Amino acid sequence: MTILPLLLLTLSPIQIDGSFSDWPEGIIRQADSNYEYALITLPSAACLQQLPKEMSLQLGAYTITFSPEEKGYGISCTKGTASVSSYEAGVVFAPTTASTKFELRVHKDDQQALERPFDLKPKGDVRVVSWNVQFGNLLEDSERGKRILKALQPDLLLLQELDGEDTPEMISAFLKETLGGQWNVEMTNVTGTERHHQLRSVIASSTKLRSAKQIGSGSWKQLKAMFASVTHKNNSIDLISLHLRCCGGPTSEAEEQRQEEAHAIRLFLNSRPTSPLIIAGDWNLVGTAKPLEIVRSDHLAVAEAFQPDGLLTATWSDASSAFTPGRLDWMLYSPNTLKVANCFVLDTKDLDLESLTKYGLISEDTTELSDHLPLVADFILISQ
Repeated sequence: MTILPLLLLTLSPIQIDGSFSDWPEGIIRQADSNYEYALITLPSAACLQQLPKEMSLQLGAYTITFSPEEKGYGISCTKGTASVSSYEAGVVFAPTTASTKFELRVHKDDQQALERPFDLKPKGDVRVVSWNVQFGNLLEDSERGKRILKALQPDLLLLQELDGEDTPEMISAFLKETLGGQWNVEMTNVTGTERHHQLRSVIASSTKLRSAKQIGSGSWKQLKAMFASVTHKNNSIDLISLHLRCCGGPTSEAEEQRQEEAHAIRLFLNSRPTSPLIIAGDWNLVGTAKPLEIVRSDHLAVAEAFQPDGLLTATWSDASSAFTPGRLDWMLYSPNTLKVANCFVLDTKDLDLESLTKYGLISEDTTELSDHLPLVADFILISQ
């Protein structure tokens, strides 16, 4: 076990996004009124939760062990001699993919709630919401799903993890009841008999969808990626809702499959004429960032989104898991035809009572419906 010594300096809040631009040069530890922070440097690129050998450090009141020997993955945490959940300690870090540098945060014992007012109203020309709804919970927990979608008011929906028994007609009826109007829905096919092969990705729009196609994925043939085009305010927009293979570290078969799936999407895009394009979904970036880089190529930009507290980019969490919150959901867009007017990850726990009341939400809504948070982006269409 290795304990990493670091320095301490009190500074303003740090955004846990893996960019490090808000860290003063030479500072590798700091704190504010709510959090303790540390920078971690590894000799070679690796995932902190998939290290070949466990590594520990002391931060604030907690000892954090990455890839503990008894499991070989995830994180364990102690406070004094007592084991505590990493979620109780507030352990978050970025990036969650392989890197040589990470930023880490834990709660202080006297941490204050950071609930704050937040404006959910759409801005720009078109609002796109991408959301993994965890085994079809959008329909299973329909009242909660309705509250969240009514608050967000999407024009275009890119959904992942609809259940195998969910149909386009069921989704269309649910959206009509929730948001009004006639909703057009295109959905990937079930790709196998196992539960995770039955999950489906969806594109939904209140206007007609064209050229719908499920994208092939090479030798595994399990890619859940749906393509369709839509006309919005006299502009044609191409859309892809995707869900890449789950789990696995940087050298795993799962990572190999994610990269092959990404190549299949890039090959599909290379065969199509250039037009406004939005690609979003659950990329499952727990190994490397290579799948995102393959699809992004030189043509697309990342919609950078933070939770309402302005401090975290994480889109996934599960307090029962050995893994800490991470950024698994991403949105790419064509910057020559689209401009981001507004972008955020909705975590209703971050909203103050006034905002929750204004938008008809409950603090636990997003956490209770899915282990993924909705990723929301408002775009301005650039005239060509």
